[in-house]
Amino acid sequence: MDKGLSTSRWRALASTSFGHLVNDGWVTFIPLMADLIVNENQTPLAIVTLISVSFYSSSALLNFYVGHLADASGSQGKMMSMGIAIISLSYLGFDFALGHPADTLLYFAVALFSVLAGLGSAFYHPIAGSIVQNSFSFNSRGKALGVNGAFGQVGSAAFPPIFFGIALFLTQRGALALLAVFGLAASVAIWWGLGGYRNRTMAPKGERRSLRKVLTRGIVILTAITVVRAMANTGVSVWLPTYITFVRGEGVGSLLGYTIAAAFIGAIPGQLVFGALVERLDKRYVLGISSAGAGLAVLGYIWTEGAVALVFIVLFGFFSYSSFPTLLSLASDYVPAANWTAANGFVWGFGMMGGNVLGPAITQAIIGNDYARLNAAFTLLAVLGLAGAIATPLLKKGEYARANRETGRETV
Repeated sequence: MDKGLSTSRWRALASTSFGHLVNDGWVTFIPLMADLIVNENQTPLAIVTLISVSFYSSSALLNFYVGHLADASGSQGKMMSMGIAIISLSYLGFDFALGHPADTLLYFAVALFSVLAGLGSAFYHPIAGSIVQNSFSFNSRGKALGVNGAFGQVGSAAFPPIFFGIALFLTQRGALALLAVFGLAASVAIWWGLGGYRNRTMAPKGERRSLRKVLTRGIVILTAITVVRAMANTGVSVWLPTYITFVRGEGVGSLLGYTIAAAFIGAIPGQLVFGALVERLDKRYVLGISSAGAGLAVLGYIWTEGAVALVFIVLFGFFSYSSFPTLLSLASDYVPAANWTAANGFVWGFGMMGGNVLGPAITQAIIGNDYARLNAAFTLLAVLGLAGAIATPLLKKGEYARANRETGRETV
């Protein structure tokens, strides 16, 4: 293999992995941000739903457009770094919201900055997935996606305790501003790292822009299955800080941050394991196993306490946050390589993010303003996740699966 080719390939993996760390660190902060505003500004619980729905809705609507634009332009690296900068800037806005009294302006501000954060997050997953898919052959693509996804979980696990640790010496607002500056610096580093990346699987212009090449039957069905999976998982994860604070009685502080971090610590080996499994087993069954495991872990968590409950939190992270290597590996089996970014954006945007909008809203509808109903809400969502897991193997095998396996090219 050409030395320059190999260097570019690993540089692409390093840059996208660092981007995943920062992007998912910020995305993890959305439910924590809602919990902080409820406690600091003494707002009703409805603001949790306002923040999550505004964030996930904007991300869902824009993922496919961003992916389609990236396929058309070939400027994946620069667009990805731009997204990291946008989501980092949005948290400077949340910093303002934390210091503002609870009034109409506060609700408008948190909705606006949640939409801005959703816009920034829309860039990462479809683009990074495409870069990794194009950079590695079939024999190593799953593991590369798993490594990339593991860095995302490192960010998710690290951001909450880092925030609370910094807040001990500064204030919560000061810690948030400092992390935002770090995010902006990271976007510059990613811009530099991926500045030389070019998509070498671009189809002729007319073909590349054809939505028919992206919206295949397999992609549409996979997206529907993803909606159910995301509803079940995010309906729990978004409300988990509130559950720990009020139902478990832990309050807001470092213990909350460490408990949330435990889920993402479990996700780190989960990304690596499921990334390796999609190269060896039928991807449909791998996705189904991860969905079933997440549902069972939620049931285990709400039925136990103490150290045992913490184990189930880790297992929930292990199974539920494996979507990056499983979903995007599977999505590539249903479209030509030139349309991977757009297909990633459709599945991740309308499937993953669409389910992320509906899940927290379902939880809100069940509990109203009664925290005690969170146990019932989590149970219902876990059962929904198990139903989605049963349906996943019914998805037909992708028409491009064999081509992806037989064409083991390295394209960066």
